[in-house]
Amino acid sequence: MSLPGRAPKVAWRSARRSVVLIGIFLCGASARLSAQTISPVIVEYRGKAQGKFQVTNDSDLPLFVVLEPESFSVDEKGSPAFRPLDSTTHVQLSTMSFRLAPRQVYTVFYKAEADRLPAWFVVYATITGKTAPTGLKIALELPHTVYLLGKKPLVRDSVLWLHAEVAKDKKLILAEIENHSEDFGRVMEIEVDSTSGKREYAGFPLFPGQRRRMELDWDQAGDPQKIILKFEKFKAETSIQSTTALK
Repeated sequence: MSLPGRAPKVAWRSARRSVVLIGIFLCGASARLSAQTISPVIVEYRGKAQGKFQVTNDSDLPLFVVLEPESFSVDEKGSPAFRPLDSTTHVQLSTMSFRLAPRQVYTVFYKAEADRLPAWFVVYATITGKTAPTGLKIALELPHTVYLLGKKPLVRDSVLWLHAEVAKDKKLILAEIENHSEDFGRVMEIEVDSTSGKREYAGFPLFPGQRRRMELDWDQAGDPQKIILKFEKFKAETSIQSTTALK
């Protein structure tokens, strides 16, 4: 799903976010940026989008915000890779940058459409304040993720279980599924049933044609027996097999 020739951009984005996080956790003035929020974080639309999000400054200092829409892909482990916005995805923001006054809530409006559905992108709000006494320019990046979906939802027959097994030490469950369609779906919740009860895990988006691996920590006394993926309109479940070693 990633585009060829975009690796430098992805590496730059990952490196920049690492520097941002290091600055936030190590710099004494970083607490002044920790009170910033963006909402909503994730939205879904059928077809075109005409939406909005809000950036909130809960601090007593003025801040500056720069917006950057980007496309992304997600690998089988759920790790995202970012790249410049695809030419087939069209996003119009009401502004690309703005000053955020102390205690202010700023609303950004946007329109988005894609030449082919489903499509997805993220708008990153990079928030900066005054230069710290150390000379470090602190920045915080907050994402607003948008999914543009087609009229056809993901159906149960498109989701194929590849395997589900528990490790020898019974502390890890390994499972893998595949989406055999061109439709987008979302696992709302993962449930594992065992001889001693059940445990629930957070869900994840399932992209068209994607193979998705799950590694779930298991700390219950009972043996895990069944794993259930709960989608909005259906459930996909399978039994969990024992294995003598991790693959």
